[in-house]
Amino acid sequence: MEIKKIYQDKKLLIGTKIKVQGWVRFNRSSKSIGFIELTDGTRLDGIQLVYKLENEEVFSKLSSISLFSVLEAEGQLIQNKNDIEILITNIIDIKKTEEDFPIGKKEHGLEFLREQSHLRVKTKMFQAIMKIRSTAAISIHEFFKKEGFFYVHTPIITGNDAEGAGESFLVSVKDGKFFDKQGTLTVSGQLHAEGFAQSLKKVYAFGPTFRAENSHTTRHASEFWMLEPEAVFCDYNEMMEIGWMMIKYIINKILEIHIDDLELLQKVNKDENLISYLQKISSSDIQKISYKKAIDILNKASKSGVEFKEKDIHFGIDLATEHEKFLAETHFDGPVYVYDYPAEIKSFYMYDNGDGTVRGFDLLIPKIGELIGGSQREDRYDVLMKVINSKGQNLSELNWYLNLRKNGYAKSSGFGLGFERLVMLLTGVENIRDVLPFPRTPGKLNF
Repeated sequence: MEIKKIYQDKKLLIGTKIKVQGWVRFNRSSKSIGFIELTDGTRLDGIQLVYKLENEEVFSKLSSISLFSVLEAEGQLIQNKNDIEILITNIIDIKKTEEDFPIGKKEHGLEFLREQSHLRVKTKMFQAIMKIRSTAAISIHEFFKKEGFFYVHTPIITGNDAEGAGESFLVSVKDGKFFDKQGTLTVSGQLHAEGFAQSLKKVYAFGPTFRAENSHTTRHASEFWMLEPEAVFCDYNEMMEIGWMMIKYIINKILEIHIDDLELLQKVNKDENLISYLQKISSSDIQKISYKKAIDILNKASKSGVEFKEKDIHFGIDLATEHEKFLAETHFDGPVYVYDYPAEIKSFYMYDNGDGTVRGFDLLIPKIGELIGGSQREDRYDVLMKVINSKGQNLSELNWYLNLRKNGYAKSSGFGLGFERLVMLLTGVENIRDVLPFPRTPGKLNF
């Protein structure tokens, strides 16, 4: 029986014989009695097993069992002073860990645990992170189903660089080229999602994406998951609202389901405010300012004594993380959308306002910085053609995308959300490597 189920039905199960299966998280014994904490992943805390010398065979086997060994056993559920426990009467199976098993009772640093990515999920911290990650992904699907969006699967191998940054992984085979042109691993499913939306009205892509960016920051990885909704007959203000509704929906799900995991993460991250921080965000009203207004705020702050590393703040700069965090954490003390960015620093597909700005937007969140980046798409064929040429994009690769504009292209908007940054927000974890099951970063391809 699963440990979570035992606790749910414990009043009915007291005195009954129960079979349990799991891993040994703790084992302590004296001359006549021993105690094991058994975990099976269904509950943050495991269940206590008791074994006594009067059952010599059981006592002999369990007193020497090592941490994280597999144990299947039977016993009677009994009530102790404070909780329940199982008095073990029979051992079904034991699979012991090696003597040099790298993860022990002592506290391990995160850098060490990253070198043990295949084993670190055995710790309470990473169990909590991965359970929250799972619920966040499920909540994304729940939200978009509720809002009438269709889930579409966009290509992982593509011939298009949606961002135009040239930071793609090339796809090749041993004997040369496999396709009729050079393939790459996708950096975004957006362009293909636009095609789906022009028939299905509201769609979203959610899958792995890849960036060959030689960045070693705590916010970047070479392989990560991206959420990309796209809706037609929808302007960028409406899409901003959809993004904000989604963030609140997911946070509330995590607060409802994973309060025990959040309490644990508060302790291990030494952040007593994680739960209150999430509650504050989920109850906040979203604020919106233009990019021009954001520059004015940052300049005023700089002149009043705020020290920015990037001091040259003017219309046309790409906001640095320190600027984004100042706006969200200090000036607004809450999430804020910045919109209408300069065209020269944004992607080719964003709708041109005709005044040097485009209908792009970013959602800035305290502690995280940018969480969502989106736009209204350029629906005018001639304007899009001109921008593609001016930015030096490969026109031949984008002919199909341009062609959508000639075949009944309705006004469309969408955004991209890096899923791992969302998990960082939900868990209080500061390094993207610790919210990825098996992180892929420059110079690292373990496991």
